[in-house]
Amino acid sequence: MKHTTHRLTPAQKRRQWISGPLFLAGSAYFLYVILSRPMNERTALVGILVVPAMAVIGTAHLLALLTSVTFDEHELRWTALWGRRKRFAWSDITNVEVVKKNERANSPEVVRITHRVRGMYDLPVLIGLPGSWRDPGFEAKAADLVTTWRAATAAATK
Repeated sequence: MKHTTHRLTPAQKRRQWISGPLFLAGSAYFLYVILSRPMNERTALVGILVVPAMAVIGTAHLLALLTSVTFDEHELRWTALWGRRKRFAWSDITNVEVVKKNERANSPEVVRITHRVRGMYDLPVLIGLPGSWRDPGFEAKAADLVTTWRAATAAATK
């Protein structure tokens, strides 16, 4: 029985370990600056908008280290940000494809699945980032996932 698990590459993990604490430190610095000065409309606005946003982004970057995608002949499982876990049988998935995240020229490629009832999901970890953080094995990992889905759905229809 084939069982495959994908996590972030070492280069992607380094990026998360650097950017997450930087966002959290920036959030703490802005909070310190805001609390150490007299409060006016501008500092209140920064405190309400910027500090929580930077804290959430920093936390999300660190939680991305825990994301994974696992699949075998029967099902696809993944852990997304904030610890959400999804589990779908291959028979419930109607499409698996590699698509651009958005219309920009340098946007990353993602593996998108379509569930029969619940709609579309972009899988974590299997992301073709542009530039130096690109996973060199992204194409092979995505092709393996698509091949496993096709084989599982073909076996189910026989």
